[in-house]
Formats: sequence, C-alpha cells, structure tokens
Amino acid sequence: GLCKLCEEFALEMPPKPPREPLEDDYKYDIISGTQRPDGTWRPDRRVKKGFVPQEERTKFETSKQRVASQAKNYIAGLDPEDNPANQALAVSKNQRRNANRRAKKDAGEDGDEEIEGTAAALEAISLEAAPLPPAPEDPKDTLSKKIRNLKKKVKQTDELQDKVEKGEVVASDEQKEKLGKRKDLEAEIASLETELAAM
Repeated sequence: GLCKLCEEFALEMPPKPPREPLEDDYKYDIISGTQRPDGTWRPDRRVKKGFVPQEERTKFETSKQRVASQAKNYIAGLDPEDNPANQALAVSKNQRRNANRRAKKDAGEDGDEEIEGTAAALEAISLEAAPLPPAPEDPKDTLSKKIRNLKKKVKQTDELQDKVEKGEVVASDEQKEKLGKRKDLEAEIASLETELAAM
C-alpha cells in the first residue's frame, strides 16, 4: 500500500476538469491531457485525424544503417555463409551482376567450346520464315523507269557537250564515246515510249 502521506496528497489533488467541446472537433482527434507530478492537469491536445506522434513513428533507416544494425548480430568465428544475419541480407543488383561477371570470367576457358557448339547448332537450324520473293513489278513502271534513266543520260551528255563547246573541259576518250552515243539513246527512248503508249 501507499504511505499515509501519499494517500492524503492523492485525496487533495483536484480531478481533471471537463473539456468543453468545440464546433470543429469532428475534424480532430483529441489526445487527453495527463496529470503532472504536482497534481495539475496538462491540457487536452487536438490533432488532425490520422496524426502519428513523433515518438511513435518508425525511424527511416538507409541501407547502410540496416546492414550495420544486422552486422551487430555477427558471431565471431562463424562462417559468414552460415550466419543467419548474413542470409537475411538481400544481395544487391550490382553484387549479382559482379558475381555473374566473375563466373563468366572463370568459365572463360570453357567459353570457346561453348561458342563453337552454338555456331554448329545455329548452322543446323533452318530458317522457318524464308524471305518472300519480291512482288512482280508492273511493266509500265519498269518502262517508265528506263525512260527516265535514259533521259537523265541524254541530259548529262548535253551538259558535257556544252562544256566542251565553251572550252571549259577537254573531252577524254570515254567522254567522246559518251557524246557519240547520244543519238542511240534518243532512238531507244523513242522506241520505249511507243512501246509504253501501246500498253
């Protein structure tokens, strides 16, 4: 039991005064006030709904802090792979990538054999989807393309003829041969145009 002095002191403490409700109390949660050691009461606190006090919030912990806190569970002399604290640690993406690289590097001597085997397997595989043959072209389109190309050659020979006449260029043997074929080109254009008109 309590000592007599404490019992008398407890009887002298005033009860908590009732709180008068406010109009906007529906928006808030009320944290009731606690009693101070001297017997007086702390006022009630109004906090927004869903409020979590600072002391109740979980503290943010970085990955390094998490590793450090888990390292406290380390047992001296125990193989790190057998340590349950280490097994709980998640392997990061970079650690997995580096481990894969090391494994590939270690298997580098066997890699040549694998490459040869893969090349042989690829040669054995036949292509399922063979390329489609080109679609047949319209004969009118083919003729018009030929005519266009021949007209381009005629234009080039005319430009060359003008340069030779002005003395800008001295015609080589190949260019003289090209100039001599101009009449043949015009005849071919005329025959192709009559053939195109007949279609």
